[in-house]
Amino acid sequence: MTDQPPSPPAQAESEESTARESAPAAERKGGASKMIIGVAGVLAIVVFAVLAVMVMRNVFAADDPTQDAKAGDCLANLPQATAGQETSVTDVKVVACDAADAKYSVAGRVDDVTAERASVDEVCSTYPETTMRFYAIPAGGKGYVLCLKPA
Repeated sequence: MTDQPPSPPAQAESEESTARESAPAAERKGGASKMIIGVAGVLAIVVFAVLAVMVMRNVFAADDPTQDAKAGDCLANLPQATAGQETSVTDVKVVACDAADAKYSVAGRVDDVTAERASVDEVCSTYPETTMRFYAIPAGGKGYVLCLKPA
């Protein structure tokens, strides 16, 4: 009885394991390309956000005629304000100091100032001739203070 052929189930198992060993492993499709597309998408969003911020800054900065004012420049159309009073200004402009409407001269400029710091007198302490402050600060950001004296 030793010459009997192997039983069919054992033969089937043997063939099945041989087929598994010789078949190529299933490859993951698109793994690297999905990652590259994801990274490219994130980079595109970041670039778009940076460009949007730059455009918005330029659009809003274009509305500020005093953004480039410096010591020695003169301003017109500033309303009279009493000490400690803040007044919104819409039509202030830089003019020649010999112009009839020149009311204030810029004694000095302080950049990268928060709204909190701009509202205290000490911000212009390095310019003792200062009688008035003018500042432009975007909401939640930093801006500049012009320390003014009579023209």
